Amino acid sequence: MKVSMISTLPPIKGLSPYTLGLVKELSKECEIDFYGFKSIYPEFLYPGGTKTDEPTPEINNVNIYNKLTWYNPFSWISVGFKINTDILHVQWWSWFLAPVYLTTLSIAKARGKRIIMTIHNVQPHEKAFYKRFLNSSVINLADEYIVHNEENKILFQQIKNTNKKIHVLSHGIIEIEKSNISIENLKKQYGFSKNDKILLFFGNIRDYKGLDVMFESLSELKDKNIKLIVAGKPWKDFKEYNERIEKLDLKERIKLFLEFNSEKTVSELFKISNVIVYPYKEFEASSGAGTIALNFEKAIVVTSVGGLPELVKDKNVIAKPSDADSLTKAIIYTLNNKNKKNLEQDSKRIAKQFSWKDIAQKTMEVYENGITN
Repeated sequence: MKVSMISTLPPIKGLSPYTLGLVKELSKECEIDFYGFKSIYPEFLYPGGTKTDEPTPEINNVNIYNKLTWYNPFSWISVGFKINTDILHVQWWSWFLAPVYLTTLSIAKARGKRIIMTIHNVQPHEKAFYKRFLNSSVINLADEYIVHNEENKILFQQIKNTNKKIHVLSHGIIEIEKSNISIENLKKQYGFSKNDKILLFFGNIRDYKGLDVMFESLSELKDKNIKLIVAGKPWKDFKEYNERIEKLDLKERIKLFLEFNSEKTVSELFKISNVIVYPYKEFEASSGAGTIALNFEKAIVVTSVGGLPELVKDKNVIAKPSDADSLTKAIIYTLNNKNKKNLEQDSKRIAKQFSWKDIAQKTMEVYENGITN
């Protein structure tokens, strides 16, 4: 079998970690014509830049064509006509790319291609009317859909009221190589003491991710050895957060890494952290950042939104969104040594459920079912 796919691969950021994991496994089962981006967003729209230093990978059985550019409609049209497989699998996540996808998919659809769309955000994170409209317009072009959890499926059915097939396939583990430096040495390197208990907030800093709630919760944790690492690029001026840090007298308990951190740094920060906290206020997707915590087999605290509860087994670590008291209670529970060890084992077991091999096999079933029906 041969299929086409539209998404991103390194050096473009976008969905590259997810796509790379999926394509590597899928390529063992089928040949893939991959259509990626040469330029994906105007730089001013994407804090931290749109590219990494990572080169475009070479993957057996995958033909990579990085031709799409956000500013060139001829590239969109060209890809629409270039697709020569019966199946086109599209990764969809950003309203800004709607003109690109509307053009390319409309041409592919007119040429009789079967369009399967993996929807990473059932609704845009920021819910302006025009963003929802563009998001919905692209989604309408697909023949069937893949979402990452049952909650997404229910929400999607409520929004679209469609009779088209909706498949549920988990978000695979974003794998980052683990540091071989000892925790003791890493703590010294990053300015922590041996007795510090470290919480980690990781990922791009956007309003819906609840960093303000995280600060409130930290202020309620009276043990001064409980510290917080914030690692991620802010999507707006960090001044508001700095003012909150000052107001809550947390400056000595927080270390900020407000940039796009290298994999080496990410690996080291996860290694020294005791608990990874995802205090999202609202969320309607599955978290790639969350699967990184599973990769490192860490204890995790989440809120009861989107696919976050799928990252844990113990309900005591699921906090109410926008509720600092609830979050504090979950963190205290997690920092108990016995609970922490159990939660780390939970993460190890859950990680096996998010294997790319399993996801690739189920994706192949989606492809093949359309052929036999």
